[in-house]
Amino acid sequence: MTDPGDTGDLRDRGGTTHKEANTLGDHSIAANDIKNLIIKWVMHPSARWAPLLLACTGLVIAGSTWPDGPASQYALWGTLAALSVATAAARVLNRRPRGARVVGALSLVSVLATVGAWLAFQSVATHGEIDVTGQVRTRGTQPLDDTAHRSLSFLLDASALKEPRNALRLTLAIDDHDPAGPTCLPDTGATVSLLTSGVAAQTTDLRPGGTADFSLGARVRSVRIDLQLHTARGCRMDVRATSAVLHDR
Repeated sequence: MTDPGDTGDLRDRGGTTHKEANTLGDHSIAANDIKNLIIKWVMHPSARWAPLLLACTGLVIAGSTWPDGPASQYALWGTLAALSVATAAARVLNRRPRGARVVGALSLVSVLATVGAWLAFQSVATHGEIDVTGQVRTRGTQPLDDTAHRSLSFLLDASALKEPRNALRLTLAIDDHDPAGPTCLPDTGATVSLLTSGVAAQTTDLRPGGTADFSLGARVRSVRIDLQLHTARGCRMDVRATSAVLHDR
């Protein structure tokens, strides 16, 4: 038999005990307190500049540690950075907001955009493409022909490979040594081979202006790529690297 004096587990018509109702009420009060505290902080004059300061700090750090590579890979970072600064500036200029929701929304969007921009920038800095075209050294005698001078080497040393990436994309231009004479381009091609210590040999056939993508695996200290020219008899060709990009696959 239930003790009539025991009211600690009495349920209301909705099936919730008084103890559960008290617990839910405590949680609601705590949530409201936190909400009111956030609103007070967001509306406080001293917090008006905080999102803009955070956004500008991110821009300064990114500018001082800017990695190399094509500008297109920074599109997401640029979009989020612009959004963070714009919303933070709107928060500062909005001196008489309609309410806490407007100010809170601007602050929240600015902070989230700043964090997103920082993560996007770090992703590019860690895995983005690095242009090392200017650091490619050529070893061999040019022009190349179909007899004695058929081979050439492209080299990258440790200074060009200081940022770890696991692949190299190399584009080669093969041109007639004498532009005024008959062109040999239709009959010309090349075989390029990656010959680097600690990396499996890789060979690719290229046409003039073609691109080869080599896997470097673990971090290497130097890269050597040998080229063997295939052209018609009597043709003399010049070969140069027009693009060399380190990247992660």
